[in-house]
Amino acid sequence: MDVNVPRRLRPGPLSHAAGYLSLHSIAAWFVFPQRFDRATAILAKERNGGAVSPGQAKSHFGHRLFVEIDPATLTHRLDEKHVDEDGHWHWIGDHFLDADDWSGRLSPLTRSPAHREIVEICRTRHGFREGRHYRAYVRSLEQRRPVRRNGKHLDSIEKIDAYFRYYVDLIENIERAGVVPRNRFQHSADTGRRHRGIRSLWHDLVERDIGIAIGADGRLVRHTSGKHRLAAAIGLGLKRIPVEIRLVHLNWLEQQMAVFELPPASALQKALEEHCFG
Repeated sequence: MDVNVPRRLRPGPLSHAAGYLSLHSIAAWFVFPQRFDRATAILAKERNGGAVSPGQAKSHFGHRLFVEIDPATLTHRLDEKHVDEDGHWHWIGDHFLDADDWSGRLSPLTRSPAHREIVEICRTRHGFREGRHYRAYVRSLEQRRPVRRNGKHLDSIEKIDAYFRYYVDLIENIERAGVVPRNRFQHSADTGRRHRGIRSLWHDLVERDIGIAIGADGRLVRHTSGKHRLAAAIGLGLKRIPVEIRLVHLNWLEQQMAVFELPPASALQKALEEHCFG
């Protein structure tokens, strides 16, 4: 199999069923395609903004939104927040379909401090104290400007060490077992239970699978959660990782509608089944 071709990844049945039942009734599932098609038609006229709840989309499309990809194909991330012409902030994580221009909101993963930090720890491992990021955190502490990470201030050497040990453990766990889906990740050794003093319980509870978006041209970009796990996968040179499709650009969807000669919801389902992206 070509390692660049995404492979479908089905989430655990218990996790999928729980999410489905908590979001929508069976009746809502059946009417979703009509609602999705209407939302697509409105976006096609306005050519801006977003529509469709990510929860509703996940409930309907289910396992088709979970795939495995080569992490090396993800080179950019989509900024989750942006400012409109009136100076108002918007977060695009609250919709599944988007029609805006992303060109000014895509940035290389290598520009992310968190990404660079994790890639460095992949190299230094338990010698993290020799790394550039560790030394920078110590300097910030000495200047009485401790950095804040994972909801905690690293205001002592012990906390800085614990922070780096957490990611050494995460990286070594991923090296042994790969990046596992969240329904299994919750029960694995890299959940942070041994590092509770340096990582809040909230961060574990809200953790999700690595999120991706399908751009206007079909290119995949990182979107929302999973920046540390993705960086670790890239730093370790992994060839396959599980990801979840959380956002779809209208232009790409319209291309699939033309190719398959189907209405929006059916075209998207067909495209996801045949992995017509990447």
